[in-house]
Amino acid sequence: MLLEEMTWEEVNRLDRSTVVVAPFGAMEQHSLHLPLETDALIAGELSRRLDAACDGKLLVLPAQWLGFSTHHMDFSGTITASASTYIAMAKEILDSIAQAGFQKLLLLNSHGGNAAILEVALAEFQPKHPAARAVLVSYWNVAAPELQRLRESPLGGMGHACELETSLILAINSKLVRAAKMAPDGMGPRSRFLYQDMLVGGSVSMWWNPAETSQHGGDGDPTSASAEKGERFFAAIVSRLAEVVKELESGAFGKPRQMSA
Repeated sequence: MLLEEMTWEEVNRLDRSTVVVAPFGAMEQHSLHLPLETDALIAGELSRRLDAACDGKLLVLPAQWLGFSTHHMDFSGTITASASTYIAMAKEILDSIAQAGFQKLLLLNSHGGNAAILEVALAEFQPKHPAARAVLVSYWNVAAPELQRLRESPLGGMGHACELETSLILAINSKLVRAAKMAPDGMGPRSRFLYQDMLVGGSVSMWWNPAETSQHGGDGDPTSASAEKGERFFAAIVSRLAEVVKELESGAFGKPRQMSA
C-alpha cells in the first residue's frame, strides 16, 4: 500500500500493527553513468517490491530523496542536508507515523552516508515512543551473503555507482544508465583497516571525499552490471527484507522478556 495514493480515511482504517516502511535515499552524484536519483530510485523500488512480496499488506511511505551527502558536494547536482537537519527530518517523519498509532516501523536505507545519521535519529525517536519498534536496515548489509554469491566483480568492485547499484538501476529503467560511460573507478589500495567495498566492512571509519579518491565519482567496477543480474540482486534483497518484516510482525524485535527468579 502506497501512502501517497491513499486517503486519510483509508489510512485511518488500517490495523495499527501494520508494518510501515520508510525508505531513505539521496540525491547525489553517481559517477558518469548513473543518475543523481539513484539511491532514492533503489529505495523506492525495493519498498514496492517488498510490499508485493508481503501480499500488499505493508504501508509504504514515499522514498525520501534528500540525504546526508556532504562528501559528494564537489560534484554538481548533489543536494545534501546538514547532519542536524537530516536527523530532525528523519525523526519527525517517524514521529508523524507513531502519532497516527503505528508501532512497527522499518527504516529502509539505500545510501551509505545516511546510516550513522539514521541511527542517531532512531536513538532520539525510540525513547519518545517506547511502545514502538523501529528497525533500521541498509539493503546491502541485510543480504550481504547472497550478494557475495551473485557478484562477479572482485573485492573492491562494489562501492558507489558499482556493479550492484548499476545492475539495480538497469533493472529499474535501463534508459537511465549511460552504458558507454561505465568504467572502473576509485579502486586504489586502501588500508586493511578500512572498508574494502559495500559488502566487506572495516574495523575503523573515516570521512572520505570521492573527489580525492576517484576519477569521476565512482567506487568499484560497474562493467559487469546487467539488468538480469539486477533482478537477481533485487530478489535476494527483497527475500531477506521480507524475513525482517516477519520478525517485526512477530514481535521478535520487542522488549526482552524478564528472567524468572
